[in-house]
Amino acid sequence: MASRFALAFPLGVTIGKWTRVFAERQPGVELVVRPSADPLAVLAAGEADMVFARDATADDDRHLIPLYTEDVVVVMHHEHLLTLEEKLFLADLDGETLLSDEPSEALLRSVASGDGIALLPASVAKALRRKDVTAMRLEDGPTSDVGLSWPRDGQHPLVDEFIGIVRGRTAHSSRNPEVAATEAANGKRSAPAKKTAAKKAPQKTPQKKQGKRPRPKR
Repeated sequence: MASRFALAFPLGVTIGKWTRVFAERQPGVELVVRPSADPLAVLAAGEADMVFARDATADDDRHLIPLYTEDVVVVMHHEHLLTLEEKLFLADLDGETLLSDEPSEALLRSVASGDGIALLPASVAKALRRKDVTAMRLEDGPTSDVGLSWPRDGQHPLVDEFIGIVRGRTAHSSRNPEVAATEAANGKRSAPAKKTAAKKAPQKTPQKKQGKRPRPKR
């Protein structure tokens, strides 16, 4: 079994609940976790065995399984006129200066300074939140998809284990290869014993039903 497993993830994606379980189940494996602005580039460079990616697709080089979808929100200065709206639609953004820089604290500082507004996945906006910046959901806006990706060639032997953890598979699930093998072996060993026990079991003799006694004549 490999002694090292490397993961990369983008801003806003929280993976601690899964890496903790992995570390508990694989105590002999060094788990390397790193944040990245471009996890797919890290994967392509061979610097990670598996990555969480945002708005990615499978291709000839990598697998991808979708995990969840989140809303995209508008972030703006907390006193911006758009904050007076009960609901926001894309049409409401016409005429606004849209900042398209990479999500970062610098981008939020520009928003807070009134340089413009920005569209961000909800979890990214939450990770970068500031008191002087407000985030509002777009009713008809786009969404952001988060998925788990790994190479088609040279797949790490622990990829299936990590996928199982993310999907909520328990350590004793029969889909765990080691557990399945143990259960199969135990089943084969117990089958002859059950047959032997069945042969040795005493056969019950059916009891005859007793009829009702006739009442004595008076």
